[in-house]
Amino acid sequence: MIIKTKTAALNGFNGIEAEIETDIAQGLPYFTVIGLADTSVKEASERVRRAVINSGFEYPKGRITVNLTPAYIHKKGSHYDLGMAMGVLMASGEIRGCLEDKVFIGELSMDGRLLPVKAALPMIMHLIDKENIKEIIMPEENCKECCLLTRDTKIELIPAKNLREVAGHICGNQIKPYRKGNYGSYMEDEEEPDFCDIKGHEIAKEAIVTAMAGGHNLLLIGPPGTGKSMLAKRITGILPPMDIKEQIEASAIYSYAGMLSKETPFIRKRPFRHVTPGISRAALVGGGVYPMPGEVSFAHKGVLFLDEMLTLPETVLDALRTPMEEKEARIIRKGRSVTFPSDFIFVGAANPCRCGYLGDDVHQCTCAQSEIESYRSRLSGPLADRIDICVEINRVDYKNLKETNSRTSDSMRKQIEEARKIQDERFKDCRFSTNAAMEDQYVNSFCRLGYEEENFMRRVYTKFGISPRRYYRLLKVARTIADIRKSENIGIAHLTAAFHYTRFLEDAGRDGNNYHGI
Repeated sequence: MIIKTKTAALNGFNGIEAEIETDIAQGLPYFTVIGLADTSVKEASERVRRAVINSGFEYPKGRITVNLTPAYIHKKGSHYDLGMAMGVLMASGEIRGCLEDKVFIGELSMDGRLLPVKAALPMIMHLIDKENIKEIIMPEENCKECCLLTRDTKIELIPAKNLREVAGHICGNQIKPYRKGNYGSYMEDEEEPDFCDIKGHEIAKEAIVTAMAGGHNLLLIGPPGTGKSMLAKRITGILPPMDIKEQIEASAIYSYAGMLSKETPFIRKRPFRHVTPGISRAALVGGGVYPMPGEVSFAHKGVLFLDEMLTLPETVLDALRTPMEEKEARIIRKGRSVTFPSDFIFVGAANPCRCGYLGDDVHQCTCAQSEIESYRSRLSGPLADRIDICVEINRVDYKNLKETNSRTSDSMRKQIEEARKIQDERFKDCRFSTNAAMEDQYVNSFCRLGYEEENFMRRVYTKFGISPRRYYRLLKVARTIADIRKSENIGIAHLTAAFHYTRFLEDAGRDGNNYHGI
């Protein structure tokens, strides 16, 4: 008799429904696993055998064959253990019950305890809309990360501690479902650093508000010690809170990488990933023999901060181009393609030159012109085109250093939330929700220009030779500035401000004595 139990498998980053077929036949004792399984799956035979015996059940004598379907998907991981054990117990007649509406996920220890597994959240994401599934039986630790996914569905998460408890649940001694409200205990707010701690830099704060309100990529340029990193580290504190869908998407990435814990069962705050010089290309965008996400994916729905970005090799920097444009990172290994989401806001920080003091009023730059040009050339044109806003961070004068009425995070957050509400209403019927994500074919509809504004943009496009990508991004930044100022139409003032933010990226190296930006 063939027993079928449901489980889940990973096809790249995406989960799919899988089935475990268990058959026990006469013959010499042997346990074989087929269905394109790797070593960790085949080793389940010994874990299942010892777990069954040590849980007080009789292990069947005969030839046990386990088939994992679909057979064309490569199977890896230890989460198949529980489903295999239940198939063996049902096929041998040790327990009786209904398995049709249940999914089994979990690793077994040799004493029958159920251990948590990696990637539980992305594995079951595809199951929540299945009408034939009522229960997902898994370790309690994994229930904590999956509770957000099932909170609005009829599917129950069943937290199990060991194999015997699962067998009793099937036989009628039911386990109480995991309380879906448990996620609330992890929602306490932590104190965020406030922008009021940073004195001066009002222009930079205004640029940050504009960037975050529209979801635009941002570059901060200035000498060492002027506050670039301090400004960047406070950005996530002014962004709107993540909704449930965003929390699920971000948590799925961390679950896949095995980076969730009892203390952090899911990601509830927008990620801030601080990348420092020395990072490899694989660590930044993802890679490995078995593809794993990189920093661009760990920053999904949050901020990716590249500190001292122009000290990174050009090959590493240019690897950002595709994730920044397509909002996903695609990794190909052994003929298989894995795609990880990477929808982040990019924030970069850089010195104006190698020594860091080009254009500084106090310190003298010691770099030769060739060194300056070599340093700046690390920021390629295609990558610069994907950065919407660039702002200079200069030394704060003594008067501003002592001021007490510095702009706060609360006031900046309020501006951003009001601008986001305008965008939500504008894009309610679109696939995107921010100005930066606006698809180019919609720009003419949502960024309409008057006669004077059209002439202004024509002169900018012709005189400065900007690319079509830069032209559209400039309009999107102007649209965001208009939203912040609660203006329905884009005016000359909005276009001028947007061009002021972007002109630094066009003027690289035009003046060797006075720094005008990269």
